[in-house]
Amino acid sequence: MTEDLTADDVDESLDTRRLRLRPLRQGDAPAIAAYLADYDVAKMLTRVPYPYTLDDARAFIERRDDERIFAIVLKGSDAVIGIAGLKAIGPKRADLGYWLGRPHWGHGYATEAAQRMIDYGFETLKLARIDADCRVVNEASRRVLRKCGFPFCGPGMLQTLASGRVASEHYAMDRRCWEAIRAWGRP
Repeated sequence: MTEDLTADDVDESLDTRRLRLRPLRQGDAPAIAAYLADYDVAKMLTRVPYPYTLDDARAFIERRDDERIFAIVLKGSDAVIGIAGLKAIGPKRADLGYWLGRPHWGHGYATEAAQRMIDYGFETLKLARIDADCRVVNEASRRVLRKCGFPFCGPGMLQTLASGRVASEHYAMDRRCWEAIRAWGRP
């Protein structure tokens, strides 16, 4: 893997027990825009402006800046319920990001999608480390990261488009940690 995670060549889908993570399509823009028009979703994300428009969603789908981004869909459906991705932040390092639309909260989908992205990052992209940040007030995201086995690294601050500068928590998992989790089974 290089520092470039550009997704132009990505046409694969990643499956989990209940989900399919597939490449984004322009037809996904209305659903993405509708979910991110909810301030309770947008305020937890770093790079999402608020209000979020259909034009924002279309531009996001077209952009492929050093990241692999997948639509999260329920198996048996092709309707987007959220997004998961890995963004390059250094040699063999990426930042994990994910979100779900409000109707899909509380079903374990974020954990399932995040676990699949972590496996994809280490297995397919040959990453050495995956980082993740969440807002201090985002207990749901903190639970996802803990369920995935991410060690807590410390507090910090994030600059977000929707909420400004906010308190955050930083997590990071290296390849050895991931291999140990795989050997012992997921937490």
